Amino acid sequence: MELSLTLFFSMISGCSIGAYLFMKLAHRYGLHDHPNGRSSHRQPTVTGMGIILVLAFIIYLFWQPFELSGLFVLGFFLLTSISFLDDLFFLKHSFRLAVQVLAVSIMVSQLPFQSFQSYGPEAIALGIAAIIFGVGVLNAYNFMDGINGMLTLHCILVLSSFLYLNETLVGQQGQALHFTNSHFLIAILVPLGIFGAFNIRTRALAFIGDVGSIGIAFIILYLMYNLLLTTGNYAYLLLFSVFGADAGLTVVYKLILRENIFVPHRDFLFKRLVHLRKWPHLTVSFIYFGVQMVINTVVILALPKTPKLSTQMSMLFIVMVALVAVYIAMQSTFRRSKSAE
Repeated sequence: MELSLTLFFSMISGCSIGAYLFMKLAHRYGLHDHPNGRSSHRQPTVTGMGIILVLAFIIYLFWQPFELSGLFVLGFFLLTSISFLDDLFFLKHSFRLAVQVLAVSIMVSQLPFQSFQSYGPEAIALGIAAIIFGVGVLNAYNFMDGINGMLTLHCILVLSSFLYLNETLVGQQGQALHFTNSHFLIAILVPLGIFGAFNIRTRALAFIGDVGSIGIAFIILYLMYNLLLTTGNYAYLLLFSVFGADAGLTVVYKLILRENIFVPHRDFLFKRLVHLRKWPHLTVSFIYFGVQMVINTVVILALPKTPKLSTQMSMLFIVMVALVAVYIAMQSTFRRSKSAE
């Protein structure tokens, strides 16, 4: 309890001071995201505030220096360093992609995929799939930053779901199943809450930037892989299903059109709702948050123990088909509206 309180208050004070100083420096040195044809905001807005996430990570390592995997820590700092430089200066997409592949590969290399398959072609194939999927997740999260509250609310919900599962999951023999340290989850929730005060508003005062969106995506990816490998329950992928369906189907759509999926665009459903339907940013963010919260609640309460694989696949199939149907219906409406104009 003593460590928990000390860590918690260190996080709050450190991240609050860090956020205040960063806003001062950002205004002084012009660290702003200026709107362009693909932007979702209309005024120059401070960006890169995700640096307080890195600060929280450092504070956690100070109190718990040997808790996290060294390779995960290495990958995190590699990614966030390059991402913060990208917030300051433009870096080529190919260079950023190469760093992302390297960082995710480093992180995946220490995950126990061999617990499901012996070392061999199966484990290698699974590792490669995890790397490809991971890089996709990093870039998908990066596109959420332009809509006020979208990334913050999503990450708070996912990490809160992780926290509940980490404290309540039990195995088939009644043993506790911890896939991470709950102190770490709380440590990452603190900077997200502080950032939310600047971002979850009608006119955002700051964006989290590449350093924050890529950094939090890397953390969530690491936690998700650990959750899946610890429980063997693939239905927990539904904890990300709303934005996952939007991002996944949008990527397929862009690939069919042979467009660069790493360049910012407005083809995500949530961006179309903002730009074509003219819905307020926060309305769209809270709709996504609300739907995902309902799904997470059902998944967490319905699956307290590891079910059969057939049950997992059935739940995944039913929910994803429903989300795909909604996505296709909404995108079809946008296409008809555009044709009528």
